[in-house]
Amino acid sequence: MRSTRSLTRSIMALALLAAFPAAAQLSQYNAPGSLLQRPSSKKEQMEQALEKARWHLGPFRLSPWFAIRDAAYVSDVFSGSSGGSAGQVEEEPDFTITLGAGLQGLVPFGSKTFFTFDALPQYVWWQEQDERRRLNGYYGAGLYAFFNRLSAEATARRAEEQGVLTPEFEQRIHSRQDRIAGSLELKISPALFAFVSAEALEMDALTEDLGDDPRLPPFQQLDRQERVLRGGLEYRSGDRLRLAVGAERSEVEFALDEAGRDRSNSGTAPIVEAAYKGPRIQIEGALAFRSLEPEPGSEFVPFDETTGQVQVSWTPKWRLSYRLYGSRGLDYSLEESYSHFTADRLGAAITSKVGRASAVSLFAETGVHDYVASRPGALAREDDFTAYGTSIQLQLEDRLRLNLGAVRSELDSSLPGLDRSLTVFQTSIEISAFGGAFTVR
Repeated sequence: MRSTRSLTRSIMALALLAAFPAAAQLSQYNAPGSLLQRPSSKKEQMEQALEKARWHLGPFRLSPWFAIRDAAYVSDVFSGSSGGSAGQVEEEPDFTITLGAGLQGLVPFGSKTFFTFDALPQYVWWQEQDERRRLNGYYGAGLYAFFNRLSAEATARRAEEQGVLTPEFEQRIHSRQDRIAGSLELKISPALFAFVSAEALEMDALTEDLGDDPRLPPFQQLDRQERVLRGGLEYRSGDRLRLAVGAERSEVEFALDEAGRDRSNSGTAPIVEAAYKGPRIQIEGALAFRSLEPEPGSEFVPFDETTGQVQVSWTPKWRLSYRLYGSRGLDYSLEESYSHFTADRLGAAITSKVGRASAVSLFAETGVHDYVASRPGALAREDDFTAYGTSIQLQLEDRLRLNLGAVRSELDSSLPGLDRSLTVFQTSIEISAFGGAFTVR
């Protein structure tokens, strides 16, 4: 098992550090490829939304939104709980489903400026555990402007949702995320663009209704505020090649309540991104060369590594595609002896198109969670990760999408009693003329 961990880490490091010039930024706080999806892509979304809007009330373009999301059978609701290992704690399977209905809106101001808003409440229901039932929702507003040389975007959003907060404990937990973001992009020449963006995020775990169940890890330790400022240059060669270089300043401040642990940190990282889109081969990558230091009084252990994601897709036929991908990210640990862990992933997927907009996918992943001790005497810890599953995405009509999936994940820890596994069968149905273009998720 030790040799497998070492091999996985070595391959992951080579994939990230030798990721050709076509490499891209993966932030600790944002999905990979964020620099390559500049506000210009939003303009196309606005134009499509104007065409597909269900109702026209004066300048308002409105569309109803209905969703049956996260209809899932979970093999163990307390998977990975701190109350004991899978062999010591009886598994508690349960069924959950989320029902949502709301309104999305768009107001055009001329042909280049748009105001958007959405109010999408959702009710989360559990069959056995009524304490986990809750009214969540997505609420937000945005202002977008697309001028000849300048594009601007400003958004404010709140997301209250149920999901997995950390791969360390794959329990479904309610959380709240408040985000304010803004960005500017200036067209210097037909191929060269300058960009700057800033965002502030506050995340809170919502576990008050779950009481003091010993199987519930202290998710409040992940409550924090994040601030990110980035800027740089991007080169575009038509729709085939995009390269971006820049720098990112990040600051993280943890909440210090009774359950809080201070892992506050900050740092500046060079970032690079690239994407190539050919007729058969597509390559995209993201790299951030991070150097994060603890703030005064913080127990965060300094982090000097490269994080990122690389993905290669090959489509020999229009209905069939193959994908290889790897990633490295930083996650904060809930175990008191560890500051954080580095999560490495290697994966492969096969996707087959069904009709024009539907697809069936099979995937498998392997990786390592490498823990960094923050206290003397802490045991060295590494968890081997494996996962495999399938998903089916069906576009039944322009406004109707159906997703089906099943995922099996397993963690094999180097410390006794911490092995765990989880099986999830999941279904979702969404109806929206805007296609979720303005929702938080």
